[in-house]
Amino acid sequence: MGVVTPLGHEPDVFYNNLLEGVSGISEIETFDCAQFPKRIAGEIKSFSTDGWVAPKFSKRMDKFMLYSLTAGKKALQDGGVNEDVMEELDKTKCGVLIGSAMGGMKVFNDAIEALRISYRKMNPFCVPFATTNMGSIMLAMDLVSLNLDSAMLR
Repeated sequence: MGVVTPLGHEPDVFYNNLLEGVSGISEIETFDCAQFPKRIAGEIKSFSTDGWVAPKFSKRMDKFMLYSLTAGKKALQDGGVNEDVMEELDKTKCGVLIGSAMGGMKVFNDAIEALRISYRKMNPFCVPFATTNMGSIMLAMDLVSLNLDSAMLR
């Protein structure tokens, strides 16, 4: 299993927090929300892609894609799907399914702000990075590589 949640990023921590009734809801810290009437949310905090996603990709991708990649890779590791197992799989009969309600809202918002200045300032990856299935796509593309542990770390 792989989880990235406001209650923890490891299955045991997440599960124990659920059992103990820990709340993942707190004041928003990611951005200044003073102009909004509500200032609480279930934010994912102290999240790191170290060892899971290459730093250059971490800077380019929307957070929801980083969450998908990290949780997906952790789930594969937990399930014992290593490089040897990947080599034996018929990849034409494999897929990635990740439940997600929304795509990259930050990249979408940044594109709207850039359009206020000029269309030339807009991120060319705005549309694909904003789609809901992009987290699954990035994980699937990463897994096509036979070297599961270092594919995105290169």
